[in-house]
Amino acid sequence: MRPLGISCYEDKIVENVIARILTMVYEPKFYKESYGFRPNRNCHQAIKEIIENVQYRKVNYIVEADIRGFFDNVDHEWMIKFLEHDIADKKFIGIIEKFLKAGIMEGGKYLKSERGTPQGNGASPVLANIYLHYVLDNWFNI
Repeated sequence: MRPLGISCYEDKIVENVIARILTMVYEPKFYKESYGFRPNRNCHQAIKEIIENVQYRKVNYIVEADIRGFFDNVDHEWMIKFLEHDIADKKFIGIIEKFLKAGIMEGGKYLKSERGTPQGNGASPVLANIYLHYVLDNWFNI
């Protein structure tokens, strides 16, 4: 079971602004074949593209993956390296790093977050896409 990262109202506003900024920076960099958690894209469009590709083009392989525990295991150090590759603003990256490492409260005890992205955080989906862009999408596109 994945712990929830339930933020206060003010933090949710910051998370959503971070998500919007990251989307503006990375959306042009993402491959058109990537559909998960992207604006104006959905699973129905992905399935339609697969069907069209299989029917009308030469297809060597199709990869469908559900990475078990992905959100729980995002490596913070690599996530920050990927962000620094495209974003020069250290303060902005520092804010992202702080909420990645914010930790959780469980049973009245504070538990550190050493990896993963908080479930319920407004920026987690776009951060996941950034991470997967560098470790998976670029690898497939070689």
